[in-house]
Amino acid sequence: MKIILTDDVVGVGDIGETVQVKPGYARNFLIPRGFAIEAETRNARQVAHRMRQIEAKKKRLKGDAEGRGKQLGALRPEMPLRVGSGGKVFGSVSARDLAAKLTEMGFEIDRRRVLLAEPIRKLGTHKVKIKLHSEVVVTIEVEVVAAEATKAEEDRAVEAGRQAIEARFAAREDEDDSFDDDEEEDSVD
Repeated sequence: MKIILTDDVVGVGDIGETVQVKPGYARNFLIPRGFAIEAETRNARQVAHRMRQIEAKKKRLKGDAEGRGKQLGALRPEMPLRVGSGGKVFGSVSARDLAAKLTEMGFEIDRRRVLLAEPIRKLGTHKVKIKLHSEVVVTIEVEVVAAEATKAEEDRAVEAGRQAIEARFAAREDEDDSFDDDEEEDSVD
């Protein structure tokens, strides 16, 4: 079924495009939610009017995206990764992580708009492209740094683990003592 998109739909197309999709997807999802209209000759005047509205909306969205792109281009988010003693990096920075960081910084970005071929697994500065609009792609620099756990935090974690183990052993000894007491009482009778 041929439809005209009235909004950007990730994986289908951008606003104003005429695309071919499966009829069920168009009738049950895109058209009822206002993401598309049917591209038929029967309603040509209505489609022409709607296309003028779509073009105006497209220009407005492009202007907004360019403004956001300038602000976003000035950002340099820092993404911490844990690093082992030999300099080995544990984990990676994915598109989802970067989108969450940008949201924290005040830019609501869908993770599918972050154009990252594969997760970042190295420390340093990396250039990442973000597609804000079909015609606006911004490149930002992401600084991947070593997450520094302070010595005090590490000591507290070790101490907490030691105390948890001691508490378990103490609980087991109490259970063993109560079991021995029960056996002694049974033998006295």
